[in-house]
Amino acid sequence: MANIDWNAVIAQLVDIQGETVSTDVARWNMTNPEYSKIYNMWKDAQFNEAAMKWTNYYPNVHFSEDIVTTIAEELGLGVFRSWISRVDPGYFAPWHWDVDDNEAEYLKVAPIVRYSCFITPPQMGHIFILEDAYYFKQPQGSLLQWKTYRDWHTGINAGLSPKFLFHIVGYRK
Repeated sequence: MANIDWNAVIAQLVDIQGETVSTDVARWNMTNPEYSKIYNMWKDAQFNEAAMKWTNYYPNVHFSEDIVTTIAEELGLGVFRSWISRVDPGYFAPWHWDVDDNEAEYLKVAPIVRYSCFITPPQMGHIFILEDAYYFKQPQGSLLQWKTYRDWHTGINAGLSPKFLFHIVGYRK
């Protein structure tokens, strides 16, 4: 994986207010029925809404676009979007697929591919589940290619420090 100082990236983000994602539907585009499907699924399952929260950080807003460019070049990708997600101790991102309001536009360009990179050093309690695969204590910088960009996934932080992942959605050049 690219020679990126992930510890420096995390140090930069740890005290920055990113974009909080929670069960507050006022923050979602509820005109897209996919959001309603996910929200209703969570309500029907009676998830603990107080523990459902994560934070997203975006290039050129919260961190350098150079990180995205470096990784995209290494993977041979054109980029549709990228972000870094954070789950704080005691919180989780419940079981879901990612809804993207721009998906139809992306598909006009090329088939969509997705990767995630474990950027926090391995720690007990940091768990990521993608479909039926469980990832924990992953080496920092480990890269994971998704089978499809809309795979079901969840992130859980039962650890003692924030858990960060880098995500990139793009297309093969």
